[in-house]
Amino acid sequence: MNLQQLRYVVALAETQSFTKAAESAFVVQSALSQQIRKLEDELGVQLFERTTRSVWLTPAGEALMPAVHQVLAGVDKIAVDAAALSGTIGGRLTVGMMEVPSDSLDVAALMALFHARYPDVSVTLRSGGSDLLIDAIRDRKLDVAIVGSNVSGAGGRLTHTELFSEPLVAVLPAAHPLAAKSSLALAQLADLPFIDFPPGYGLRHETDRGFTGVARRVAFEVTRVDEVIQFVRKALGVALLPESVATSRAGGDASLALRPVVGANLHRQVNLIAPKSTVRSAACEAFVRCVEEHVRRTDR
Repeated sequence: MNLQQLRYVVALAETQSFTKAAESAFVVQSALSQQIRKLEDELGVQLFERTTRSVWLTPAGEALMPAVHQVLAGVDKIAVDAAALSGTIGGRLTVGMMEVPSDSLDVAALMALFHARYPDVSVTLRSGGSDLLIDAIRDRKLDVAIVGSNVSGAGGRLTHTELFSEPLVAVLPAAHPLAAKSSLALAQLADLPFIDFPPGYGLRHETDRGFTGVARRVAFEVTRVDEVIQFVRKALGVALLPESVATSRAGGDASLALRPVVGANLHRQVNLIAPKSTVRSAACEAFVRCVEEHVRRTDR
């Protein structure tokens, strides 16, 4: 077994194509296929199912992928940390990022700060729900992530730092009768259809928590704020969004109304999730410090 074989396995698992995997690994297809078959023989398990048209991980392959990612991440960490000891922090940093408006967290300014200090680090941004991003850090597919309130799965080997918190507000069509009120209660909203994010997203965790003991119907599940706004604009339901998000995306829209919700503890907490400091790469540790400094500067 060698590291190159493991990198071939990751490439094939991600692309599900021998041709694309070989291209991404800069190797001829026959060599990649031969090395993966050799690794399977050595391990005594079949990692991939193969047909003439497709390839996919077997259950054994799925079970071993987290360990493969951990080995490769560990090797990359050794290389990056060795460079850091010589005074240079480089390598690659993969950051998970939920959708955050610049009024809440100016990601471009954050990245500018990080790049100015560590120009040799290449950064890749990935999006997704909070649960998926946290799982990806645990599996070493991500180095660090900025997620919503749902940090219940961040224990054990991961740390979380609260960056800021803000209330949720109701977003509804301006023509709706409830828009005439200056504020709304949960009971008034509960009878209306909701547009919300799917389970596994931090914001959905908070809206479900806020409605504990109060029945409501989620009529539509979407994954982007723009879709939430569009659905409300078409009078398909109401939504709960962080105040900064609602203001930046819908505050100037005469067809929509934003109203505070009273008598309920509804908020969105934004957290920085990372491995424990003892297993972070030098680039990851540097990014964590930059995030914390950036948030302090903006006086959240």
